[in-house]
Amino acid sequence: MARFIGLHTLPGFTREMLAQATPHLDKQEGTRFLRAYSSFSEGKVVCEWEADDKDVIAKAYANLGFPYDSIHEVQAICDMGDIGVDTAYV
Repeated sequence: MARFIGLHTLPGFTREMLAQATPHLDKQEGTRFLRAYSSFSEGKVVCEWEADDKDVIAKAYANLGFPYDSIHEVQAICDMGDIGVDTAYV
């Protein structure tokens, strides 16, 4: 599976809306939901997924009724590890 991020602009997005969506995120066929970062004050969300291709993620968003701006395949991840910041190319 490849790694993807979904970018969302959702003016008025609230904690309650996130709470309603959360139980359904791990039930989307052909995907593995990893995490989401939300800024309620700015109406922005970034979701991280694994799937075979971006069309599967788009289908998951359609099933969830969750609009998105764009979906991008991740090609590198910079992350803090035990020995400091490291980059993994995926």
